[in-house]
Amino acid sequence: MTYDDAFKYLVETGAIYTPPRDAVFDFVKAVLQNKPKLAYELLQDCKEIGEATLIIISNLYNSTKWVYQVQNCKSKDIEKSTGLTYWQIKNAKECVGRFNNEDLEYLMRLCQNIEVRIKQGKIEEQIAVDYILAKFY
Repeated sequence: MTYDDAFKYLVETGAIYTPPRDAVFDFVKAVLQNKPKLAYELLQDCKEIGEATLIIISNLYNSTKWVYQVQNCKSKDIEKSTGLTYWQIKNAKECVGRFNNEDLEYLMRLCQNIEVRIKQGKIEEQIAVDYILAKFY
């Protein structure tokens, strides 16, 4: 066994602690690239560091909207037509075509609905993002 293999084994078994990381943007990307297993793993990292649920939902909503705008833009000048920045367009393009327009619209409505329900006290924050993923996938 090499040193690298031994180190990897120790990390995987938990003998070496690896702290959770701020994974909100990676989580959102995993959702929008239709990678549910990775999305759930990254969501756990977000929860372990105490990331605010409304921040996660807000990022998911905004990124979904950007993907929707880029996916439906007919102009060659996406930046001018949509008002999105170069960075927003670049990130959205990595997710374009993974879902049809109806799925993206559903995810945006779902995020809005869950945000309202959190603020009304009708759904617990601790399960809100899990609920979104379960309903979406």
